[in-house]
Amino acid sequence: MPRMSDLEVHIRAAKEKRAAAHDEHRRRRYTVVGDLAIKAVEQAIEAAAATENKHFHVQPRSAHASRLEWARQKFPPLSRDISELWGAYGTLGYEGEDGNRASKALEAMERVMDEISRTTGLRLG
Repeated sequence: MPRMSDLEVHIRAAKEKRAAAHDEHRRRRYTVVGDLAIKAVEQAIEAAAATENKHFHVQPRSAHASRLEWARQKFPPLSRDISELWGAYGTLGYEGEDGNRASKALEAMERVMDEISRTTGLRLG
């Protein structure tokens, strides 16, 4: 069986985490919605970066900061949504009872992933 490319791995992970975020929201497991939403977006960003032969995950210590900086430069309109996701990630991870905040995290995730798909042509949904 052929090995998947980094691009394929990131696309698959983005799709799975996106779907899982919605599944957990339906189950009212809000503590993990923020985590899955941000992880889905990180995988979408990694997929977009892979199309330019950039691979943030190979340097785990700086991957998060590098990934976000690159995404904000590459997709400036998404900065607000990315910030919303990180706020929700922290709040939901510790408090986890806010279904409204979880819904907003999903909406931000969808806007980010849709824009990355639209801009790059990657099929993330």
